[in-house]
Amino acid sequence: ETMGKINQLGTLEEVIELCKLDERLIPTIDFGHLNARTMGELKKPEAFAEILSAIENDLGYDRLKVFHSHFSKIMYSAGGEVKHLTFEDTQYGPSFEPLAELVAKKNLMPRFICESAGTQTEDALKMKNMMKKVIDDESFCDERPESEYARHS
Repeated sequence: ETMGKINQLGTLEEVIELCKLDERLIPTIDFGHLNARTMGELKKPEAFAEILSAIENDLGYDRLKVFHSHFSKIMYSAGGEVKHLTFEDTQYGPSFEPLAELVAKKNLMPRFICESAGTQTEDALKMKNMMKKVIDDESFCDERPESEYARHS
């Protein structure tokens, strides 16, 4: 799993290298941790795309398609992660929407675990609703094979 503190094993590159040891290993990507490690750099869709591309380039699409993910907004300092927050936070991030759009565009099926502080159920429902909205958005219909879109509807 990618970790949130600067002094911990768990950069994206380290997790990918560990997963290269055996094709059965699937990366666990904690986007809040990566945002904390980079002092809030996960703001634009391109930042999320770079993470997904790194996984796909090094481990292949099959493992990217089913990656495991923890997601929450996280307060950070110079040392990285300080504490998990809720989706109500507007200062730290990251935001789930850009990731949801990329997941839909790339036809991925990751398992998302919400790790919000005290509002896991409520925030997980927000994530589910965001994913559903993005998947149901007609603009993605033309980018996927018909059978794939029907499966997500």
